[in-house]
Amino acid sequence: MTFPRSLKQSVALVTDWLTKQRASFVWRFTLLYTALLITLMAVAFFVLYQLSVGEISRSYQQQIQFITQQQRLFNKQMSPAEYLTQFTNQAEQLSNLILAYEDKNATYGRLTSLPNHITSCPTHTTFLVDNSNDLRLYSGCIESLSNGRLLVAFDDENLYFLQTQFLRAGVLALLLTLGLGVLSGRYLSKQFLSRIKNINDTAKIIQSGDLGARVTVSDRQDEFDLLAGYINRMLNQLEDSFHAVSGVTDAIAHDLRTPLGRLRLRLESHLNSLHEKPINESQLQDMLEELDHILTTFSAMLELSRLEHKQAKSHFDIVDINHIADDVIDLIQPIAQDKQQTLSCITTAQSYIKGDKTLIFRAMFNTLENACKYTDSGGAIELITTPSGFIVKDNGPGIPDEFKDKVLQRLFRLESSRTSPGYGLGFPLIKAIAQFHQGKIELKDNHPGLQVHVTLNMSHPIENKKDTVHSKP
Repeated sequence: MTFPRSLKQSVALVTDWLTKQRASFVWRFTLLYTALLITLMAVAFFVLYQLSVGEISRSYQQQIQFITQQQRLFNKQMSPAEYLTQFTNQAEQLSNLILAYEDKNATYGRLTSLPNHITSCPTHTTFLVDNSNDLRLYSGCIESLSNGRLLVAFDDENLYFLQTQFLRAGVLALLLTLGLGVLSGRYLSKQFLSRIKNINDTAKIIQSGDLGARVTVSDRQDEFDLLAGYINRMLNQLEDSFHAVSGVTDAIAHDLRTPLGRLRLRLESHLNSLHEKPINESQLQDMLEELDHILTTFSAMLELSRLEHKQAKSHFDIVDINHIADDVIDLIQPIAQDKQQTLSCITTAQSYIKGDKTLIFRAMFNTLENACKYTDSGGAIELITTPSGFIVKDNGPGIPDEFKDKVLQRLFRLESSRTSPGYGLGFPLIKAIAQFHQGKIELKDNHPGLQVHVTLNMSHPIENKKDTVHSKP
């Protein structure tokens, strides 16, 4: 009972080991790589065998066939005596072949008698011949002639020795290939796994909460380095998104705490004095305005989210961007007049583009409103329409380079006190509208002031007009 039980345990251990190895990439890659090398080596040896040993064997067979046909022809054309003379001379001259002829009287050639059980040509039979106590291996066939039988064979000993040596060399080469394949395949797979392990370790660190971990990139710039670069850029975007969400949460808490707190104080004050002094219409109107500001902020954020995720219900049509610019100038004019600012507009000759008229109007109006808001009194603001969008220039304070990307994030404001009017949604909304049209927004210096370039890549000019310039002080 001991031997079967130990054998069963050994089989179970081997089975478990194979099951575990089958799930390993190193094992699978090594097996595949080794099998490929062995297959290539086997194919190479087969081709080499056919070109060497196989070619020699085929050459012998062709010689046997040629001599058999030749002797059959001589046997028909010559007399028995002439044929025996010719046959004896040819049998003595051939060193690589053995010829024997047997008639009713005797056996001629290099054999004293023809072996039994030799097949008829063209099928070959291997047989042993004892020549002076030296056993030799021959391969040949017997051809029946008019007056006897002809044996044509070649010495198979050397060919057999060559085949044996070739097979031994082939087996040795396959064993060496197997060892080399296992070692090199395991080494290569270990190299692959080391790169993958780097990615897995980084993923574990990020999973533990450290968003600053990145995949190591080598100097080789191979496929793994390209993958690592893509992963690192994705992680950078995720980290920026995480910090943006944290910043948005803080900004919402800061921006909405003040109006909500002020509204609560008003309600509490009116509630305490309700029996002495009823709430009048103007007080209710003030509280409604506070609520409207809060609701406007949330509505703008929801609209921004829908635009960023391409969920807004919008209908693209052919619109006249110059006409939109005129409407925006007329609407923004009172704000500019209050600050004694000069508005100028330069229109493009290619004025028709494809897009959403309402969203383009919104983006252009918000851009001009920001310019009027932050440009000092008496400043100059310029609106330029292009075949693919518009540009707004002002001579205000501008935006420092280190903040040009940050102002495009929602609820970000340059002033840390966040006391001035606004919620930091102007530029993010413009960016979302541009991206909704598969475009972009760029902030550049105007020396002094700021240039806002809004590009709508889906624009399609369809009509030409002359550029016109008009200003409205």
